[in-house]
Amino acid sequence: MTAEESIRAALAGVPVQPLQANLVRCVALLPLTAGGTPDYLFTSGRANRYNPAGVECIYFFEHERTARAEYARRFGVGPGALQPIGTYFAEVDLAGILNLEALPTRNALKLKTSDLTVRWELARKTTRTQLLGLAVSQQQDIAAIRFPSDAARAAGFVGFNNVIFPDCVRRPDSVRILGPTRKPLQKWP
Repeated sequence: MTAEESIRAALAGVPVQPLQANLVRCVALLPLTAGGTPDYLFTSGRANRYNPAGVECIYFFEHERTARAEYARRFGVGPGALQPIGTYFAEVDLAGILNLEALPTRNALKLKTSDLTVRWELARKTTRTQLLGLAVSQQQDIAAIRFPSDAARAAGFVGFNNVIFPDCVRRPDSVRILGPTRKPLQKWP
């Protein structure tokens, strides 16, 4: 059985939990506003820690401090770090997420702690976490993965990230970008 088949099979019995929270995101402001109307739920399909290239998803963070640490880790120092930043919030209500903080969930998926921190950018093949994201994106019961933030850990505090897969967000689940009124600026579904 391949690693991809193993992860897909493990998803069938993995424990899930709901997520009802306000999550935050920090992004470079100019790309966010370049088209005129901001697309707060933009997904690029570029590879990242929990998705191989071609898998649409969006990363949110549980606290603004974590969002800023993740942004700083990506842009570091130099010209990218000095650009304007857009910070926005989403009200998230999801019935089923994988919480990789929970040991029973990691055990069910046969994920080691080292799998959660592998350098995916330098990997020669798709990582286990990317395979997990791929498997989640291809089913209908789990909409997101919650995982520890490497950037927060490197900055000396505990923080968590959530990667949400838009094709898995189905009513009554929702992701709503908060604005100045009760009407969301953007939402899934």
